[in-house]
Amino acid sequence: MNLFSFSLQLCRAEDPKTPFYSNLSLPVHFNIQQDCGHFLASVPSSLLHPSETSKGGSTSETSQAVGLSSEEDCVVVITREVPYSTAAEFVKESASTHETQPEIYERQVCLLLLQLCNGLEHLKEHAIIHRDLCLENLLLVHCQTTPDKIKDGKYVPRLIVSNFSKAKQRPGSEDSKLKRDKTRLAPEIMAASQYKKFDEFQTGILIYELLHQRNPFAVRSSLHEHEYSQKDLPPLRNLSVYSRGLQHLAHLLLEADPIKRIRISEAKRILQCLLWGPRKDLTDQPFSHEEALHCALQNWIDMKRALLMMKFAERALEPEHNISLEDWLCCQYLASADPCYLYKTLKLIKLIT
Repeated sequence: MNLFSFSLQLCRAEDPKTPFYSNLSLPVHFNIQQDCGHFLASVPSSLLHPSETSKGGSTSETSQAVGLSSEEDCVVVITREVPYSTAAEFVKESASTHETQPEIYERQVCLLLLQLCNGLEHLKEHAIIHRDLCLENLLLVHCQTTPDKIKDGKYVPRLIVSNFSKAKQRPGSEDSKLKRDKTRLAPEIMAASQYKKFDEFQTGILIYELLHQRNPFAVRSSLHEHEYSQKDLPPLRNLSVYSRGLQHLAHLLLEADPIKRIRISEAKRILQCLLWGPRKDLTDQPFSHEEALHCALQNWIDMKRALLMMKFAERALEPEHNISLEDWLCCQYLASADPCYLYKTLKLIKLIT
């Protein structure tokens, strides 16, 4: 008999009387929370605000407070994924690791952000904007791996985007259940231009928070009051080979002008390039023309593909022959790598001029 694990997530919705999941049409994705069912419920406020009931007092006093607490309406979501942590807890618990092993920690951050981009790219394909990307709404789930690898500081969990209480699906999209006549919708409604790069902006803020720095717009409220430039954004600490690239990526995502702000698909390619892309010894070579550089990049891609296949062949001979999540993500990258896109990405992060 097969046993399945499920988890319940309590989501505070802006309007709990209109369940948000019923308005979304979304196929299953590795980095998106799978809704197996949802319902409205009144639950004790202490379950939605656990920190408030844990402040001071004895155990008996806290229990009494929980018993007398008021109730709030929320949406209860049943999901197949059973998270062991949130990104907020991960950041809090990893503060010392970031200081002592910045290279390892910031590589983990790149891999988590790459998974976030994969999930957001899937949402965009189905015209959905999440609108509430914060560390608490990013869940971490153990991949099928050995306990030894989980204890390893290099271990990267599966990231899942959750809580779609503020999500919007663009009217008139093919996936929308609201069968509206597109010919009667104004262009700005069809494009949902005010939300078009909303998730990109919040992803830029997440980069700061994952690197143990505060949201720049919480630190400097004046940024909201005028047209700011990248120079107005606080710098990230330069602790590893990934720091400079992550700072540049954050600034590109936090561009004040949404037209200039990069797309999630571009952010994804930048992260892939930071993790597995060609190093400066290749990009610094004096190529006579752009075509020669494209040829060199194609040769580099072919070599990396061959090395990865050799790595997989060696793993197949091992007793457990496990393929890690990082290997899988790298394989995805190299399978679709293209010298033209790689060249554009290198220019975007200023590794080539």
